[in-house]
Amino acid sequence: MYHPAMEVKEQTVATPGMRILLRATKFDGAAHWVQPFRVLSDDGTLLVTDYRARTPIYTSRGEFRSPYNSRVYFWRDRWYNVFRLSRPGCSLALWYCNVTTPPQLQGGHLSYVDLDLDVAVRPNGCIELLDEDEFEVHQRKYGYPGEVIAQAEEAALQVADLARSNGFPFALG
Repeated sequence: MYHPAMEVKEQTVATPGMRILLRATKFDGAAHWVQPFRVLSDDGTLLVTDYRARTPIYTSRGEFRSPYNSRVYFWRDRWYNVFRLSRPGCSLALWYCNVTTPPQLQGGHLSYVDLDLDVAVRPNGCIELLDEDEFEVHQRKYGYPGEVIAQAEEAALQVADLARSNGFPFALG
């Protein structure tokens, strides 16, 4: 089954220092959040960005200002991304992993569809799957195709396995 969220478009490669704007949507195309990032590197597959604490994030629930500095890893061929979160001047607080469609970068805009499931990974090794209830509700509400459900569930398992094995970017070093 075809859905515009699964369409692959010609993408650009970002240059270090470039500012990009993330536009995450829900499966029906409704805005979920908008967040600015600064590009650290982009090899065409892995886009690495950062976000400074207290910079406004615009969500469907209103403006939010995260207390965390974030280093964010967006793979163009994976159904998840990883936010490495730390309070300014402090060590790592946690990794927050969003299960999403693979991101698309066009010009200064990064976009993907948020698929509800999240994985929290703590420095002590605790791994927690979050928002399973929201994922179940949205499968019915938005009519997720079976292949999207399977990709999302597999992505949550993959990122948890990567964290368990201390694979990149989960190593504490």
